[in-house]
Amino acid sequence: MRIAGVEQGVTEVPIVIFAFDRPDYLATLCSGLLAQTQVRADPSRVHLLQDGAVSARTGRRHARPADIMRSIAVFREHFPQGQVHASPHNLGIAENILRGQVLAFETLDAPVAYFFEDDLEPGPLYLAALEAMRHASEPFADSVAYFAAYGDRHGARPGPTVQWRPLANLWGFGLRRDAWRRIQDWLQPWWEEIRRNDYRARNQLRILEFWRTKRIARNATSQDGAMEAACADLGLARVATDVCFARYIGATGQHFSPEKFRSRGFETMRWAEQEVFTFAPFDATIPARFVAGAFRAFETFRQEKLDAHIAELRSRVDDPDRLASEAEIRDLWHLLLDRRDVPAPYLARHAGRSTIRAVRRDLVRHQDFQRITGP
Repeated sequence: MRIAGVEQGVTEVPIVIFAFDRPDYLATLCSGLLAQTQVRADPSRVHLLQDGAVSARTGRRHARPADIMRSIAVFREHFPQGQVHASPHNLGIAENILRGQVLAFETLDAPVAYFFEDDLEPGPLYLAALEAMRHASEPFADSVAYFAAYGDRHGARPGPTVQWRPLANLWGFGLRRDAWRRIQDWLQPWWEEIRRNDYRARNQLRILEFWRTKRIARNATSQDGAMEAACADLGLARVATDVCFARYIGATGQHFSPEKFRSRGFETMRWAEQEVFTFAPFDATIPARFVAGAFRAFETFRQEKLDAHIAELRSRVDDPDRLASEAEIRDLWHLLLDRRDVPAPYLARHAGRSTIRAVRRDLVRHQDFQRITGP
């Protein structure tokens, strides 16, 4: 099998892999990358961005150290010449991905990089497909940000002609440096909210409020959703193929369970096989059409559904990052420490100055809380 118009050889594009606590998935990804038949990876330009186990912000343990160490060992077994960038602390998905993109676009100063989460199994032509997409879209680089080649799981085409479609999920993708810089500028207020707490405990309410400052909005608060919205507002296309060249394997993880994996149709996802695949021509109308479609959808949600979505969430939860009042601090001392008196210096330091989240976190670490609640 091969892709027409793509030279056989080694790609010059750096490859960044994001991993956490699923070494078996990582082994599948790495094996797939080593099994590429038309375009191969340069082993010395493959980077593992390994997240850590314990959050420096909250002290919460999110993984077993043994799984972290096994993940690194798996990568080194497959890519002994590759480079490991292991975080000493748990960063969460968003920060670890950002760290990999900073490595690619600032440290390495690469104009384009290929990024892989650990739950994608690339077929033997996956890097060749990314190379074909990179070259085809290069004349329109100022309007194409992301590109990936795993088709539509509900109706992937068999080929041999490969057509273009909008990209949804980001599992194994190409991204351009200039587009990434524009996206990060747009996302600075979003990052401020994300960094208030561990990514898994992000403030959903405040992130939805962030969308009120924009022309468009999402009902999602994740980093994938934020990137997609940023691209739509900035006029940057996310491009995929209608033919599948990889399969998603993430049946277990932060966003999936085996039941959800099966119900979404991923269990039957397979890459296509043809003697020769030919990519359809790519012109300026393609990114323009994809951006327009995404913008319309997100603009409609912003105008017609966002306020109701926020109101419904507010009816169920409060904002943990609101400033704590004196009355709330007194209530917390009573409920958590069984104390009716609050030291005056504590009130002066925190009332109207610290968030509910910060005060609550401080009090559950208080020696009196530890004493009365036990291990």
